[in-house]
Amino acid sequence: MAFLSRRESLARKVDSVALEAESLGLTTATLILRMARLEIDRAEPEEVVSMSNNNHHSKPN
Repeated sequence: MAFLSRRESLARKVDSVALEAESLGLTTATLILRMARLEIDRAEPEEVVSMSNNNHHSKPN
């Protein structure tokens, strides 16, 4: 299995959560996640690292 870059890994996570939000009918959340995906695609590699490190509240306790 190939090692995913941080950009690809983060993009897959965002895509997965966006699909789940869409299936639940959470249109605003889906829109925000799709916009985040676009930002990941446009970001420089150093920015992607800081995106994934800045979100410490994403995991439940």
